[in-house]
Amino acid sequence: MEWLSQNWIWLLLGIGLFLLMRRGGMGCCGMGPRPTHHDGQSPGQERGEPPAATRDPVSGDTVDPASALTSVYRGQTYYFASRENRESFEAEPDRYAVQPAQPEKPHKKHGGCC
Repeated sequence: MEWLSQNWIWLLLGIGLFLLMRRGGMGCCGMGPRPTHHDGQSPGQERGEPPAATRDPVSGDTVDPASALTSVYRGQTYYFASRENRESFEAEPDRYAVQPAQPEKPHKKHGGCC
């Protein structure tokens, strides 16, 4: 117990540093962009969970993923309101597929990280 009373400040600093590193604050002042999914999926989709609501890429209608028809194209799942919409998509997937956003080019800073 005597050791704890003499070294409590070092313990607090160590715990704070650990939490800061887990949060991602050690890179470039902690102001860098958060990681994104390059395949256009939300974090829940990578575990196989359907999104809460999505749009049919052919008709643009909102569909319930639990009851919608699906098709997978280039690793991304698409949801459809009808069989006809799914067939139209599968005939020309590049016409209807969502194009992933282009990543922003990093800004060059001079004179250090911050």
